[in-house]
Amino acid sequence: MVMRVTNQAQQANALRNLFRITEDQFLTNQRIASGKRILAPSDDPLGLRDVLSLRASISRSEQFNRNITFNRVFVNSADAALGSVNTSLVRAQELAVNSLNGLNTTATRQAAAEELDKIIDTVFEAANTKVQGRFLFSGTGVTTAPFQQNAGALGALYSGDGNSLNLAVADGLTVPITKPGSEVFAVDLNPAVTTATNLSDLNGGAGVTLGSLSITDREGNNAVVNLGAATTVNDVITAINGAGINVTASINSAGNGLLLTDTSTTITQALTITESGGGTVAQELGILGSRNGNLTGQDLNPVITTATTIASLNGGSGLTLGSVEVTNGSLSGTVDLSGATTINDVITTLNGAGLNLTASINSLGNGLDVVSSNANTTAVIADTAGGNTASILGIGGNNVFLALDTLKQALERDDTEGIAASLDLLNASRDKVSEVRAEFAAVAQTLDQMDTLSKADVVTQTDQLSDIEDADFVEEAANLAALEIALQATLATTARVLQPTLLSFLS
Repeated sequence: MVMRVTNQAQQANALRNLFRITEDQFLTNQRIASGKRILAPSDDPLGLRDVLSLRASISRSEQFNRNITFNRVFVNSADAALGSVNTSLVRAQELAVNSLNGLNTTATRQAAAEELDKIIDTVFEAANTKVQGRFLFSGTGVTTAPFQQNAGALGALYSGDGNSLNLAVADGLTVPITKPGSEVFAVDLNPAVTTATNLSDLNGGAGVTLGSLSITDREGNNAVVNLGAATTVNDVITAINGAGINVTASINSAGNGLLLTDTSTTITQALTITESGGGTVAQELGILGSRNGNLTGQDLNPVITTATTIASLNGGSGLTLGSVEVTNGSLSGTVDLSGATTINDVITTLNGAGLNLTASINSLGNGLDVVSSNANTTAVIADTAGGNTASILGIGGNNVFLALDTLKQALERDDTEGIAASLDLLNASRDKVSEVRAEFAAVAQTLDQMDTLSKADVVTQTDQLSDIEDADFVEEAANLAALEIALQATLATTARVLQPTLLSFLS
């Protein structure tokens, strides 16, 4: 059976061949020009998946490199600051030892106290070191100077928090690049927020301005919660839980603020808390704002009171107390604080120990002050052998500012017993500074290692990416030459098959 092929079919077939070849030429030229063999998802779907995964991984590694490069200065600056503090403590020890030899007089000890005053200024400068506009030792409150003078008492007042700034250096790995000053230079007893905490004790003792707030859950239900009569955190929680919407309040997992949990089943918007009536109660409770889920409130920073329990200190982890050694002029003794359950117990036990000293809550409400009741002597409190009670309570032990201030006061009062006792505090403080410097050294080593690994990952993954998506120039050039030959052959063949008039028109 003979079939006749029409001129129109021949023309269409010829055009298809020409279009296919010229399209292949165009794509080959694109691959040569761009250097990439995958120009569209359809070119290699599986290859494109690998390309996107590798690019994301390379981007993460490069971000880790940038994190390390830009933030290494925090670790280096912290080490330099602590090195300066260590030098200052060494000089303070020298002054203390020299002041105890038989050749020293009241006048020479006064001169030593004056030098020590300058040393304390140097330590304050180091403790308040600022890098890239952030204070190194203030925790996450990086815009607040962490330390200030404790007027009328010994040591320094700490205004930061107990957290560190953490830096992501690899997938699933973060390292602390700062250290809260409360772990190096002074102590913040950091009581947890409990249901019994008075609102007047929040925000560093500034309290909360009572009023009303508005809560809208994720279903869009709204309620105005009146907190005008609230006095404790429990009153706030009870009022919110009784508002009749899909929101329940509790204390957050960190024990330092509120948690608002939205149980809406139909989601139409974000959980939103706003002020009602022009007040500031939501802001001061740390829950102002919107979240696409639950809202974890900010740190409410409660102060300690005489009723604060020992178990609620240290962010709710509590403290395990034992005994402390007290020297106050010719008086000395061991005070057992193991039975204390509240701050009042600690204060009462110290004041009633018969060692002529006065214990009280400091002016910021985050620590204790212990001073001699005798204007001629200095009360020195140290840890007992193997204990740490004085250190963790911030009344002695490894408290840098307290150690320096204690020595200064003992020198000014010509109190040789106090000078001798202060040496233990200085030694403990030096040990603490050395310990923290070692931690920063470990962090610096980790940064170096992860920086090297991240850079190596970028090189390795870039090679893998090139193998998958980059074009082979030699192969593509050969393909282009073959396509040129195919095009010329197709044109020649078409010229013989189709009418000359048509070929002339096409060319």
